[in-house]
Amino acid sequence: MQAPHINVGVFSRGVLKRLFTRIYFADEPANASDPILALVPKERRDTLLAKLEPGKPGVYRFDIRLQGENETVFFDA
Repeated sequence: MQAPHINVGVFSRGVLKRLFTRIYFADEPANASDPILALVPKERRDTLLAKLEPGKPGVYRFDIRLQGENETVFFDA
């Protein structure tokens, strides 16, 4: 079983192939046992977590970073 997540494909100018990532929800207890999330080094997992927006119940924020500090983890297709 996998934790609830959203599969995402990213196209961008200057990127020659589609990038694949996942969005997990930071407050989801099942993240601890998700087999795919477990493959990601612990210090990089945060780049895959959508976090609740303070003061906005039910609203999550997820930023995709293509390079640099806190670059989002991408998976092979």
